[in-house]
Amino acid sequence: MKNFYAIVFMSFFALSCTKEDDKEGNTPDEEIDLTACFTASTDTIALGEALQLTNCSENAVIFSYDFGNNEISNQESPSVTYQQGGSFTITLVVYDDQKHSKTFTKTIFVETPVESYYLFPEIPLGYNGLPIELGIDPLNGNIFYLEKTEDLVNLTISKFYYKELGTNLIPTSNYITDQQFNTENAYVNFLGNGNKNIHFSRTLPELYGSQEITLNNSWALTATLSSATKYLYGYLKEGANSIFFGTQKDNGTYKAVIENRNANGDAFDVQFKTVGSNNAVLTDMIKTSTGYIAFGATFDKNIILPFISNYSPILVFFDTNFTITKTVELSNSVLGTHISEANHLNGAYHLIQLSNGNLATYGNGELNITDSDGNHINTHYFNVDNKIQAMISLGDTFIISTGDGYLRKFDPTGTEIKKLNYKGSFIPEILEINDKLFFVAGYRTKDTILNIGELSVVKTFYGAVDKDLNLISVESIFN
Repeated sequence: MKNFYAIVFMSFFALSCTKEDDKEGNTPDEEIDLTACFTASTDTIALGEALQLTNCSENAVIFSYDFGNNEISNQESPSVTYQQGGSFTITLVVYDDQKHSKTFTKTIFVETPVESYYLFPEIPLGYNGLPIELGIDPLNGNIFYLEKTEDLVNLTISKFYYKELGTNLIPTSNYITDQQFNTENAYVNFLGNGNKNIHFSRTLPELYGSQEITLNNSWALTATLSSATKYLYGYLKEGANSIFFGTQKDNGTYKAVIENRNANGDAFDVQFKTVGSNNAVLTDMIKTSTGYIAFGATFDKNIILPFISNYSPILVFFDTNFTITKTVELSNSVLGTHISEANHLNGAYHLIQLSNGNLATYGNGELNITDSDGNHINTHYFNVDNKIQAMISLGDTFIISTGDGYLRKFDPTGTEIKKLNYKGSFIPEILEINDKLFFVAGYRTKDTILNIGELSVVKTFYGAVDKDLNLISVESIFN
């Protein structure tokens, strides 16, 4: 009897299930067979570019797409073009012939061309406009930059211009001087007497020197000096005076040099510093609570190829009287195999100290991070496309530009935390203005000229980002 009741119960249960399934017109297994699916031709597209969707749903007969931009489609595999940048979530709802539904979503990103954020000053066809310095005039608060202009059609001598930007970001231009030899670095010292003292690197493979121009408020030339034995890389302000640092030949050897100048630009104290056993240079310097720290290098200067050898970056620690207390070799450097002539020594060099005390140096494509005593933490080498690159401290983080077209943000240990492909190649400096970052950069492009054809040129543009490397409009830096 027990077996009989069991058989009756199982038969009743099977019959009940069948009747229930028949009411819905489907079995549970058949419902599961419906799937929603599509693939996209890419996850990131440019503004105005068509995105192709390919359906991969199963057992669906009706397709309903919502592209996240107020557009819809009932095609099985539609395409869509976005007219606005940003992130968009595409939602697909599919139905089978019994009106059961399934949903699938995918987010894509629409890039706004970086060029739409930039301003492009007019540069004549066939001309290079290469920015080699950027700063703020302490007298009027305006942004300025130095530009090297090269006529690639008539092949005339390259010229330097001082360009100043007001809040309308329209540049005014003043001629400074013609270029002497190779120049990839420059800076302006605003003298206490109101004059502008402008320094340019001046090198050949075997020549290591600089050009110095002083102009008054009317842009009249008051002094000029071209040296084949001295190259001052920069300065620190000490009241009305300036402390310059660099290298100068002394008894046949280039020695690290510190030169004090007064408000008129006259040198009143020159100190040669013995660093290592051979030639040396100081390329950047910062003031600390206990004295000064300089970023520099030691090297061999030869009269035959290679003209520069055994290049080794260093940190030099000074007390308040500029007495050397310690020299640290950045032994993890790879630059000894990359630097072989004086032209390699005339780019931009940077030294910053972060809020935790760590030091970061950057030059010739190499970034080094040490603790406050110079002990190695991290090293990165970026293939050098050019030596006009920037660095700025943000307190506990910092940003550099690299020759491959990126702005890169790092934490205090030198770990990269974000990067932005800004599509330029040359940035001499980055300025912090109203808690935003402004830069003048060079980018490679082509000019098409009648009867000549295409010319590869470098042009200038103005750009801005926030401190998280998000592009912002240039005009917003003044807001």
